[in-house]
Formats: sequence, C-alpha cells, structure tokens
Amino acid sequence: MTSTTDPTLADTQADVAQALIRGLVEGDVAGVKALFAGPADIDDPAAGRQIDGGFDRLVREWAPAHITRVTSVELAHHTAGKDGRFSATEFHLVLDKDGQDKDLDIVVVSEFGEDGGLVRNRLYYRLARVTGVQHQRTRILGEEPIHLAPFNPVLDQYQKALRQGDPDGQADTFSEDGVFNGHGESQDLRDGLGMGVYEGRDAIRAVLRQMFDIGDEEAGHQGEEHAGAHIEKLNVIDDGVTTVLEFNIVHENHPLNRTSAGVAAYELGEDGLLKEARVYDEAW
Repeated sequence: MTSTTDPTLADTQADVAQALIRGLVEGDVAGVKALFAGPADIDDPAAGRQIDGGFDRLVREWAPAHITRVTSVELAHHTAGKDGRFSATEFHLVLDKDGQDKDLDIVVVSEFGEDGGLVRNRLYYRLARVTGVQHQRTRILGEEPIHLAPFNPVLDQYQKALRQGDPDGQADTFSEDGVFNGHGESQDLRDGLGMGVYEGRDAIRAVLRQMFDIGDEEAGHQGEEHAGAHIEKLNVIDDGVTTVLEFNIVHENHPLNRTSAGVAAYELGEDGLLKEARVYDEAW
C-alpha cells in the first residue's frame, strides 16, 4: 500500500523529530529549543509537560539518557498527516543499563503551526524500560479531540470490539501473520511487565483474551461477557497506510475509573487487514 502524504513534508517532519531525539540524548538545551517556532513544549512520561521553565532540566536530565546510557538510535517508522499539522515518528533505542542492553521504543508526536513551525511534542514510551518500575501515565490530553482524520473501517471494527470486550472480534482484524507489539517485557500479562510481542492471529487472540480476563478481575466483573474498555479518540494521524491514534483508555469498570494515556500505530497490509499494531501505552 502507498502513502498519500507529500514525501517532502514527511521527510522534513521526520528530520525535526530526529533532531529532537538527538538533542535529548545529548542534553543539548539550545539545540532542542531552536527546533520550536515559539516556547519549547514537550510532554514526557518521566518529566511531565514542560514549557520553557522546567524545560532545560528535562533536556539535560532526560530519563532514558540520564538514568541509562543510550548506545544507538534508529528511526523505525514515520507517519505524516495529510494536512501537515501532525506527525508521529517512531524510534528504536538501545540502552545500556547496568551493563545490559535494553530496548526502548519511543513515539514522538509533533504538532506544527500554519507556517510549518514546530509548536509542541508529546513523547510516549514505556518508562519501566528505563526505571525498572511499572508506570501508569494518566491523562495528558483533554476530553475533546484535537484532530480527527477519517478512520479506516478495519480500525473502526477493532475499536468496536475493544469497547465490547470482544477479543475474537479484535483478533479478526489482523492478517493471519499479523503482529501485535505492546513493547512490554513479557508474553504473560500476569507478570505485570507489559504486553510483549505477539506474532500471528492466534497468539494475538490469546493475549487479548487474557487482557480482558484480568480487566474483569480488577473490576470485580462477574458477567458472562467481558466488560471491555472505552477509548477516547483524541488525535488521528493518517498517511493512507498507517494510522496513529492518540487516546485515553477510560477503565469504566475499574474501582477508581482509571484513565490511561497512550498512542498506537496501526499499519495495514496488502490484504486490507492489520499487518501490525504497535501500541505505546502503559496500561498493560
């Protein structure tokens, strides 16, 4: 399948995201600030949202480069929205943590102004990969969507099944050899280390069933059907092949009505089904 986004625009926005990550790794405050058209604005899992005031410290002590040592950075995927307002750039980092290699996958969601200048960034990654402690990221965007592009029917089916607590319906949106990558460190969700990588529709179906089972247990749900999860769609970035969705998961059946911020990239295959779902939230 072919992207319908202007390739020159996509390249320019990807270059900005690469310069941002490079600046964070190097602790280059001036270099990162220079990327922004106005006040520097970054929302980070460890530091929270920083605009100018606490921004210098965020850059100098960015958690992946401050707690560990970044040994390599690779641009893995880039999705530029058709109207030029938003892009999402996925990176694969290798960290040296106490002499051991750790993988860290990061999404940089970039927001651009009408003149094409960088306005704001939101970073998503599993902080537990850096600190070793499971992290729960609460709401970072409001309840009202900031940008919604048309949603692919397959993704509508995926989201509907998630809302209804239907793991079979979700799994059926994947190609037979599809991949679900939750960027966690375990195949078994009961280990509490996040959803790992699941290859093939049957493996995806099995972990989704486990996810709903655990959710029902937490909620004290005793019904015959799974309780499901409510997804607030807040920002959709689409290039014709990949759809990136920023969202909140509202755990309506959780005792504390927990809300979790996240982002996911859904890439379609030639068969029109999901070739890969790359999910960057810390709820599981």
